Amino acid sequence: MQYKLTIDRGNTALKAALWDGKGALLATAKGDESVRPSELIAQLLHKVGATPDTTTIDSAVYCSVVDTDRADDLASMKPLCGKIIDLNSDTQMPLTISYHTPRTLGADRIAAALGALAVAGDSRPLLVSDLGTAVTYDFVAPSRVYVGGNIAPGIDLRLRALAAFTDALPAVASDGGDTPTWGKTTAEAMRSGAVRGVAAELEYYHRAAGDGALAVLTGGSAQLLIQQNIINFDYIHDPYLVHKGLYSIIQNEN
Repeated sequence: MQYKLTIDRGNTALKAALWDGKGALLATAKGDESVRPSELIAQLLHKVGATPDTTTIDSAVYCSVVDTDRADDLASMKPLCGKIIDLNSDTQMPLTISYHTPRTLGADRIAAALGALAVAGDSRPLLVSDLGTAVTYDFVAPSRVYVGGNIAPGIDLRLRALAAFTDALPAVASDGGDTPTWGKTTAEAMRSGAVRGVAAELEYYHRAAGDGALAVLTGGSAQLLIQQNIINFDYIHDPYLVHKGLYSIIQNEN
């Protein structure tokens, strides 16, 4: 079997996905920031009954927001992969980037936009939001144009900043309790402020995306917002959005 690979290097984790040649997602793996792609590739192949010694990945797409790890990551992948695409704004893709500084646009944001097109199509405006350490709010127009977007602190980052840069506020976990509209304790007030603050930002950008817009959500905190039942507009949640966007690069080449 011909295997395809997608790798996403984030601020706090490395995530990998293994695909077959027809676009079926076979397995996923995740490690912390110290892990190299070769370790996750071995895990993925083991999950499908293969080994790095006997199997070569036909093609792979890599994206990273951590430039200091890029060279080591690509070197780790090279012995195990045939063709490797390091995603950036110059990569051939089914998306036009209308951004004044395209080379500064994060590859993860490009991949999420491509993933949103893969799961939602291009017939309506898309608000693409990756809710991780940082939250990104990106607008993709129906003509497959990445128009632009914004970056804000993520839910956990907001809570950590409040504890770190104030004298009296405690450390509070985002998933450690309720998020009422009006907090009744300091912990609730902090948690609700962070969670509902991001939800309010999502609602604002969804309106800004225009009539008929669809929100496409991914990232570690997306499920938290969904569980709190405070999103009141049309959305799709896909935890593998970035990987689906990376895989669309492979499809575009074939």
